[in-house]
Amino acid sequence: MKSIIAPHHLLLLTLTMLFAMPSAVRGDPLAQRARQLAARKYAGMPVALPVSAFTNGLRVCAKETPSGINGYWKVTPKIMDLIDAELMVYLRKSGIDKKLPFAAKLYIRQYVGFVRDGVRFIYVNALLIEKGKPAVEEAKKDFPRACEAVSGSWGIQYDTNAKKFVSFTTR
Repeated sequence: MKSIIAPHHLLLLTLTMLFAMPSAVRGDPLAQRARQLAARKYAGMPVALPVSAFTNGLRVCAKETPSGINGYWKVTPKIMDLIDAELMVYLRKSGIDKKLPFAAKLYIRQYVGFVRDGVRFIYVNALLIEKGKPAVEEAKKDFPRACEAVSGSWGIQYDTNAKKFVSFTTR
């Protein structure tokens, strides 16, 4: 009887240790599966909003909104693509990506231009929205009407003169 129980206990101990180890130690297939499910669930993409989105000002779901805005400008798709690639590197290198509940690429990243004290800035309004929801189509053209339709959000400014990101904020 002991020969049957001992291997059983060894198996239980091994399974317990596997699940108790930090994910980095064991390669964590559960975390990878969660990332894959999230990638299928959320509609991440960069979007350059038209100037008409500013009809009622800059409306974002993050805690802080840029202040002292004197005007708005349209971020071109080419500039958006360049800044978006730079943003992904910045978030990783600064460690901000670790503070986000989901990968930055899973957020719809609305790129909007504004002017403050004669300097052009870009505001990235990042929204976590499930695929297939009406808010996805809305986010491609305008700021969200209600933050309740958004599962999470964050924002960051890009100073086009200094060529650097400033003022990261979350909801």
